[in-house]
Amino acid sequence: MTDHRPPVENLAAERINEMSRNFWNSAVLRAGIKLNVFSLLQHQALSCDDVAQGCGANRRFMEAFLEACTALGLLDKQDGRYTDSAQAAAFLVPDKPTYVGDLVLHITNYWHTWGKLDQLIKEGRTELPFENGFVDTPTYWTDYMLGQHNRATAGQGAYLVQSVALDGRRKMLDLGGGAASYSIALCAANPVLCADVVDQVEPLEVARPLVEAAGLQDRITLVPGDFNTLELASDYDVVLISGVVLIKSEADCRAVFRRALGALQPGGLVIVQDFMRVDHSAARSFLDTMMDMYVVVAFDPGAGDRFGDEVAGWLSDEGFTNTRQIPLPTHLALVLADKP
Repeated sequence: MTDHRPPVENLAAERINEMSRNFWNSAVLRAGIKLNVFSLLQHQALSCDDVAQGCGANRRFMEAFLEACTALGLLDKQDGRYTDSAQAAAFLVPDKPTYVGDLVLHITNYWHTWGKLDQLIKEGRTELPFENGFVDTPTYWTDYMLGQHNRATAGQGAYLVQSVALDGRRKMLDLGGGAASYSIALCAANPVLCADVVDQVEPLEVARPLVEAAGLQDRITLVPGDFNTLELASDYDVVLISGVVLIKSEADCRAVFRRALGALQPGGLVIVQDFMRVDHSAARSFLDTMMDMYVVVAFDPGAGDRFGDEVAGWLSDEGFTNTRQIPLPTHLALVLADKP
């Protein structure tokens, strides 16, 4: 009997071809968000003509696009009409609390940067999307900050609240707090907790309406300034450092930890939340490896997806005690430590 199975070499080659096409998928996802397709189809099934008209798009191109969305599981099609799949309805409609579209835009804003990866590797150089003209500066920062807020509201904030007991703690410093997403989550869950969120003016402009929407403007204070140099009080009983360690050099991280130690009262708690290698499962190790490449080209040549042991060691070196590492079901992890 003739064996019609393809040679193993052909299957391996197709795996390479599949890798080369992966950007097609993210392009379809990004276009759906930019075209507002998922919002248009959230409550109604529409024909291709209806969607093309609603988006102001060419019909033939829209037909190919809708079929691609369907093949990717983003849309469902029945009797020639399209509607959001359950996945798109949950995560790609802006008014849903689990919306992650801003995060998708932030990640895909780096297409031109990734396209120059060989050059950046040779030069040892980071390149931001507004530096190569893919998006303008305000768009980049808005997508970045809202994307991190997406991550928090889609589940990360809840896991942080569940993993860190702040009973009796009243004053928190959120260093580099961005859109104030995690201060919002922690203050909402701890009624006596107040927070000072320190970051540059631009991210705090994104944070302000989010804090007001949560009704926490009386308990969350937005403090514009460089958290590396701004004069800080020393009466905090919690310091949160989220999304900082990943994108800074070791020297910068150690400096932030020293600032946190100085800002805390004795017995105070520091919370480091970030992409860190705490869970060493195969799936998580793959993501951490790719994330390490991403942050080097996207943020800072000294950035990196750190090992939890490494971060815990830095905290101990700077004077913290009782370090503990907490893996989470999400992409991020925690390292906690106490000020003696």
